Amino acid sequence: MPISFDTTGFRQLDQNTWQHASGDQAELTYYGLVPDLPAALDDLPKLRHDLALIHGETGCLIEAHVVQLAGVPALLRIVKMPLPNQPNGQGFVCSFTIPKANCSAVLQLGAMERGMTGMREAVLADEIGFQNWVRPHPYAPELQGVLPFHAGDDPRHDARFPDHPLSRVRAWAHHVVRTARVDPQFASLPAFQVQPPPPPVAPGQTLVTALPGLPVKDFIGLQIGEQTTYWRMTDPKLKEMLGRGLMGRSPLADTRFRDMLMIDVETGEAMIPDRYTTNGNMTAHSTHLVPVTLQEADAQLSDDDVMDAFKWVGRMTGAAAERGEYLSLEPVVSQGEQENPHVLLIVQQHEGQQVVIAQFSPPPAEGPLAGSPSRSALATPESVEGIGVIAGMAVNEWRSHPLRLAITYQRPAG
Repeated sequence: MPISFDTTGFRQLDQNTWQHASGDQAELTYYGLVPDLPAALDDLPKLRHDLALIHGETGCLIEAHVVQLAGVPALLRIVKMPLPNQPNGQGFVCSFTIPKANCSAVLQLGAMERGMTGMREAVLADEIGFQNWVRPHPYAPELQGVLPFHAGDDPRHDARFPDHPLSRVRAWAHHVVRTARVDPQFASLPAFQVQPPPPPVAPGQTLVTALPGLPVKDFIGLQIGEQTTYWRMTDPKLKEMLGRGLMGRSPLADTRFRDMLMIDVETGEAMIPDRYTTNGNMTAHSTHLVPVTLQEADAQLSDDDVMDAFKWVGRMTGAAAERGEYLSLEPVVSQGEQENPHVLLIVQQHEGQQVVIAQFSPPPAEGPLAGSPSRSALATPESVEGIGVIAGMAVNEWRSHPLRLAITYQRPAG
């Protein structure tokens, strides 16, 4: 099996099931299917939110984290649910899921309340106060689930109630993180990634993939195969989703991605796929684009429109940092591995402070940035927006129209 764990204190019931002396039961399962997680492990806020909604239908997600099992990323979940066919009592399940592109392995431990139930909750509710007991779910404040998220499940109380099933599964989780092993062949399988949903296609439509460039006012360039085309946006939907990590993505290389959409070039009808599915539902947004020439678009753009476009690039750099990514500003025709010319735009910690950085490749030969390989500043809303303007100054030497540029998402290697 892909995962091995310390079975001290357990007796094996069958090939994949072990029972602890306490009655808790561990199971190890391999699934030869694409994992049904609602988001990738590198998008923890989205993953937590959607999992909270999913588990809220049958109980309550207490906590979810991305942890390392012998160096392999895994999703750790602790969930509570009512005991089936019983008026009182709860069960608690701790699970580790290692998702891969086309399969997954799950190790879990289930622990049930037995005998007199609810003692932990009764003692703590009296101490904490019933008015402070039930709290909004930290991952999905709007959620009204089958079981409430409450103060009694806080891990700080486990030491006082070591025999409670929640305390037991948490203690087991910590032990598994320290001691579990993962089969090297399974660990080396391609990583799980949520695929963009296929958009619905109207009868007679022929949709092709297009990679959008930099939005400037109401205009945008689309790279369709080897051809760069230009379009006018007729509604705000595309511009609202661009650059924010919300759209379906097209990989350019292992760590490089660009937003993507599907368009019927004859009619201009386009579908913007959501990056993630929710509860398995595939969703996309429709929009309509009107073809224009580059000269027609340029005639309607002012210097302020171009300045606003580069400020937008700066703001998207800040948004990317929240996802653990950075951006590359580069020609829209650039596809594949990183090439020159480009400007890397990064927000990161440096010596205890958040800084924003623009790295030019090649360094500008003229103007106020001449000879400089990079510029940096302490990260503020103004400097994050302004770094996009500085990037625009650097790319001015490329003699490329802004509509011929694009932003590419990049992730640190490894």
